[in-house]
Amino acid sequence: MQVIDNIGQGGAQQVVVDLSNWLALQHGVIVSVIGESGSSRSRLVPSVRFIPQQQSGFLAQTWALLGAARAERPDILHAHQRREALQSLIVGRLLRIPVVEHAHTRLPSVSPRMLSFRSRAVFAVGDKVADMVVDEARRPRARVVVVGNAPAQRPASAPSDWPELRPATPVRILAVGRLAEQKDPLRFVRVVARFAQIMPVTATWAGDGELRAEAAGLAAELAAPVEFVGHVEDVPDRLDRAHVLVMTSRWEGTPLVVLEAFERRRPVVATASAANGLLASGRGFEVADDADDLQFARTIAHVVTDDRARKAAIAEAKTWVDSEASPERVFGPVLDRYRSLLGRSEAR
Repeated sequence: MQVIDNIGQGGAQQVVVDLSNWLALQHGVIVSVIGESGSSRSRLVPSVRFIPQQQSGFLAQTWALLGAARAERPDILHAHQRREALQSLIVGRLLRIPVVEHAHTRLPSVSPRMLSFRSRAVFAVGDKVADMVVDEARRPRARVVVVGNAPAQRPASAPSDWPELRPATPVRILAVGRLAEQKDPLRFVRVVARFAQIMPVTATWAGDGELRAEAAGLAAELAAPVEFVGHVEDVPDRLDRAHVLVMTSRWEGTPLVVLEAFERRRPVVATASAANGLLASGRGFEVADDADDLQFARTIAHVVTDDRARKAAIAEAKTWVDSEASPERVFGPVLDRYRSLLGRSEAR
């Protein structure tokens, strides 16, 4: 049973959908998902049972999870946020069901440490996330499984060539994510405003969140050509139309949109905290967290004007994502740990 706060948009939600579908379709695992309903529910295959849960307090949701687990009798409870992990641990103790959890991002703080990452296994989406669990939450390294991430498994056409950039053509910059503190959309707006002083540009932020009004206001104030389009379903198409994906995040795990950009053969410029090592070995262009907005803008300009550097990064990124980020490579260790905990060859 996959346990998550909601089945709407977000990286964790995409992982739940893709993992559940892969387990059900590729390995015949009986999978259920419990959480508040949302837009990603439609992507679950018919054999995955969705159990809707209403937003409520901690105790009420724990009671609802207990009722669902009693009805479903899952072999494993797999939580995808710390709150849901704690609820799963309570239910797992009462029903004697082993609990595992995903660590989807490198958090600015693991407080309260005593209540964090206490499951039998923690699936970390990257090395730095694993280090956070071990070094900051002080959990045994043996419990942590580094699994990485896979691009969202959704229908899409074959990637198109990088859009030709003529002298009068504006550079098309894309950002994808929640308009929240973690993603730092205000920095994105400032960087676009700086870039507009160097080259013609149009920028798009796909995603919604509590900072939308503030970000839009700053864009108007700085005359930054940023369009805020809200939640979208056509991320692959938007990547194909973009010249570059830009990430200004203050912290991340292994961002799915970067993996999608790798797959769609689009260059990525990101802060060190957003990249988390994902752009190493020439796979993209990393900007120091403390770089000023002009430095950031100049890096983007370098990417779109230096054909040789851009093509080399795109080729390196595509080779890496094909070999290291397939669903089998990412989700296989999860199923292996399920089976190890159960001491048998099947799980649900």
